[in-house]
Amino acid sequence: MVRAVLFDLFETLITESRTPPTRASTAGSALGLESKAFRAEWKARRPRVLLGQLSFVDALTEISRTLTGSVDAAAVQRVSELRSREKAFAFANIDDEVTALITELRGRGLSLGVVSNCFAEDVRAWPTWPLSRQFQCSVFSCVAGVAKPDPQIYLTGTRQLGVEPAATIFVGDGGDNELAGAEQAGLRAFRAGWFLKRWPHGLSSESGATMANCQDLLNIVTGG
Repeated sequence: MVRAVLFDLFETLITESRTPPTRASTAGSALGLESKAFRAEWKARRPRVLLGQLSFVDALTEISRTLTGSVDAAAVQRVSELRSREKAFAFANIDDEVTALITELRGRGLSLGVVSNCFAEDVRAWPTWPLSRQFQCSVFSCVAGVAKPDPQIYLTGTRQLGVEPAATIFVGDGGDNELAGAEQAGLRAFRAGWFLKRWPHGLSSESGATMANCQDLLNIVTGG
């Protein structure tokens, strides 16, 4: 019997398809840095930012100092604030289908959690999202110090919910090999297709069962 559902956040519960944010790897120009050199330095630091070992601001500061020997602190702050604002746009729009899904799942007594790979800036708006109160746990990589597809991030979620992995479903868009990671942790994993169809690139290439809409998840939970 399904007792809990862990959700990915972006492109599963909320979508950036309406207002795609600026990619962090392209921030070099805003800092007055050569783009190719910036991307190389950013790629080396991104995993540490994702795990909360290095803040986004500190990463940009390090890169600026490495490439030019100086730092435009005001420009660094502007880039950080822009990321927070752009990420917050997705939380400002509540999808009716997702709202109905979460309401139905909670009404059936299921425990709900979120597992997301993210920077601290990406989830500053999480507490302001009305549906966040329906989730009993939120496991963000920048706080937990572990990221998908590491099985430990899913097990952190199931432990916080007090459920066994075998009684838990994970639903995500398929990025970061998250579906395979969830299955390795002992969860049943499904790709959420309801927002991905809005993007030009379509569905993730990761293999696995795809839910075309939120009703598909309800059918699985209820055995319908």
